[in-house]
Amino acid sequence: MLDLAQAVTLRAFLTALVELDSPLPATLQQEINEVGEIFATAPNDALNRLLELAENNYLQQSYKEARIKIQTQNEPQELNKYDKPSQQNQPEPIPPEHLANIAIPILKAPDSSGEAKKHKSKIIIP
Repeated sequence: MLDLAQAVTLRAFLTALVELDSPLPATLQQEINEVGEIFATAPNDALNRLLELAENNYLQQSYKEARIKIQTQNEPQELNKYDKPSQQNQPEPIPPEHLANIAIPILKAPDSSGEAKKHKSKIIIP
């Protein structure tokens, strides 16, 4: 099970993949695929590797912006629903404990960015 910091890291990385406008460079895609392979058996190692990959120039800006946004929105979701009526009918992002279930196939996909886009509503917190 992921702790809060790990869930933020994973969600921010997946958000960065969603927000890419062009395919990942082949070497970066291959490294992401390798992380997907180890995620189920060594999630701590996989998340540490994602932190390293997030420093890649290709992902760095989107990752940092997503991480800041996620950290500032880390208030209890139930309270936010009533404080912000515009969010009441928004789809709920996938809970952190289930995030790894969609992350592994995304990380293993030949086009991780394209695969992440398919799960955008589960990844991005409105």
